[in-house]
Amino acid sequence: MEKILYKKSYQLNSFAPKKYDDLLGKRGIFSTIRVLGKEPKLILIDYHIENMNVALKKMNINFFISEKLILDFLQPTFNKLNNQDSLLRVAINSNTISLALRARPKYYKNFIGVFSFYKRPIPHIKSLYYKKIMKLINSIYLKKQEVILCNKGLILEGCTTNLICINNKKIYLPKEHYYKGCTISYLLKNTKRQIHKSNIAINNLNKYEEILLVGSGKGVARLSAIPEINWKSKSDLIYKEFVNLYKKIL
Repeated sequence: MEKILYKKSYQLNSFAPKKYDDLLGKRGIFSTIRVLGKEPKLILIDYHIENMNVALKKMNINFFISEKLILDFLQPTFNKLNNQDSLLRVAINSNTISLALRARPKYYKNFIGVFSFYKRPIPHIKSLYYKKIMKLINSIYLKKQEVILCNKGLILEGCTTNLICINNKKIYLPKEHYYKGCTISYLLKNTKRQIHKSNIAINNLNKYEEILLVGSGKGVARLSAIPEINWKSKSDLIYKEFVNLYKKIL
């Protein structure tokens, strides 16, 4: 378990402190934000704020989150971070806002994929209906493995990442039923590669030379193998390109 640096809950409207509640399984939303630097920088914060506010509206939660509000809550803790690379989880339901800051794990660069046939209940937003995902996450070695969620023979997303498949130097993304995270949004906005949305079938994965895992925690990681189908990465060209693109915001 990574070191917890901050963990508090507040009443949503008054911001009065209350007993910490991670809100897991309750009706609400969350986002995980990478925090980095001597004067801590919230990586891709504009993307996170936009995604959270869109999700709050879709969940009919009458609240607006802002970067200033997050910084106001965390400023005393930020002063003690001392340049530590960390991950901030912001969770919100109709009554509570909870914030938890933990040290970011040191992930491996190459990951092993493990299939699970599960589709999140509200896949287009980062909802707190997350107990099944947590169970899957706890079943693997998180620093080196990723669970690939599948439905009806198609791949959707990782438990903690988005998937980018590469064929002939072109980018392929699942068509639907997944959450489009902040890291993948940034990468796709700034790449010059051709992007295609397609149903990506498990039994066709061998035509892809690369599969990338991208997310706030892992940044840009490379899937090296999926033993269940004997898939192995054949290139790291786009991986290197996207790592350099990601480093520009750190």
